[in-house]
Amino acid sequence: MSETKKVIAVALDINKIPYNSDVDVIFTPGTQKIWYTRNTQSIEIPKRILLFDSLLNSFFKKFSKKSNKHDVLKFNYFTNKVASYLKDHPYDAVIFENQQLKNKILPNFKNKNEYVVEDTMA
Repeated sequence: MSETKKVIAVALDINKIPYNSDVDVIFTPGTQKIWYTRNTQSIEIPKRILLFDSLLNSFFKKFSKKSNKHDVLKFNYFTNKVASYLKDHPYDAVIFENQQLKNKILPNFKNKNEYVVEDTMA
């Protein structure tokens, strides 16, 4: 009898997560749905964070023409919520949408090798 592997996916844009039939839960900021999973869990971003983000985005756009920083506070809030969830709920593997998410979430763990990180990033 094979043991079932618990897999979680983390994505800012759910459409960038590759299809994986083993995924138990996909975490996204805000409400996003995709056809192949009913287990999408949205992390609602508070309105005050969205407001401050829009102000920061305007500031970066006006004073730093080459800046590619957008929605910094939303990103930090989302990654902190996912990291705290992972601390309380063990999974066998984590699929990240991109390297930036991986680099922000995994350092929150004492044992960074606690999770097998799938190389299937979008």
